[in-house]
Amino acid sequence: MISTEPVSIVIPMYSAEKYIAQVLDAIIQQDYSGEREVIVVNDGSRDRSLAIVQEFSRQRAGVTVIDQPNQGAVAATNNGFSVARYGIVCSIDSDVVLHSDWLSKIMAEFSDSRVAAVQGYYKTPEGVSFWARMMGYDVEKRYDDIKQKYVSQVCTGNTAYRKSSLEQVGFFDPAFIYGYDNDMSYRLQKAGYLLVFRKDALCDHYWKDDVKGYISQQYKSAYGRMQLVQRHRDRAGGDSVSGLRMILQVPLTILIIGLTGSGVILGMFGWPGTILLISAALLLAGIMVDRLAFAYGVMRKQRDARALLLPFVHLLRNGVWCVALVRWILRKLWTRWRA
Repeated sequence: MISTEPVSIVIPMYSAEKYIAQVLDAIIQQDYSGEREVIVVNDGSRDRSLAIVQEFSRQRAGVTVIDQPNQGAVAATNNGFSVARYGIVCSIDSDVVLHSDWLSKIMAEFSDSRVAAVQGYYKTPEGVSFWARMMGYDVEKRYDDIKQKYVSQVCTGNTAYRKSSLEQVGFFDPAFIYGYDNDMSYRLQKAGYLLVFRKDALCDHYWKDDVKGYISQQYKSAYGRMQLVQRHRDRAGGDSVSGLRMILQVPLTILIIGLTGSGVILGMFGWPGTILLISAALLLAGIMVDRLAFAYGVMRKQRDARALLLPFVHLLRNGVWCVALVRWILRKLWTRWRA
């Protein structure tokens, strides 16, 4: 069904000078015929992002800029949503470039009043760095494995929300630095709403370019997951995008580390240490076989042999998640001790 309903588009922005002009151009050039407004919330950027958007706003009608001190992505998103004039509000990341028919495909799903949010599909752009490519391939494969239309999680990076639904359950929770979109997804479902994944509504996501950015993103993602599990215990096994197959890698990695450490310590006493080390090696082999199967599927789709390096990238990710988990537990224990 073709929709011409008016729509607001919110872009929370922090130091995004590299892609923000492309992001805005892609939004302006959407083939959607309905009225739209674009709200860019500058969250204390330290580069030329604000100047680029202000110049864009002077040249194009319908682009509004909100300039605020740095408060974080949640506050920037909420502030944009709060001033949005229309009933459907899109949240687009400042490094996400929409394909020309993204909006028309997304908006068509809101003809069903039960639908509270609709997400599109992240593609990996050409010419990006190794680390951005690995992150993009990883996410694409997990999206490819989703077979159903209705899902249990949508991401704020390229998603449209029914504003009245968000007002009913409360806007995004600033207690989350990462994972606030998961939290919102779970709350919307508990309120009886449906979440839709449109695999044919495409956009290019420019992930972090280097290993430092990859580690930082994974650490925040892991820490957000701990917060989510604490609040939504029924989601301990993950959701449509990050399922049990992915979640289990963290406790298994911790078990491998524990078995290895114990094996080395007990090695001086003979066979008990050897058994523990063999057990650790078998578990590690199991993880690598699983990750190789995942990587092979990516390689077949992308026709890129570099995808076979994903198992080693995922080992790094698992290590980062383990560090995040340990720090989260220690912080909780410290908070309880002080109380």
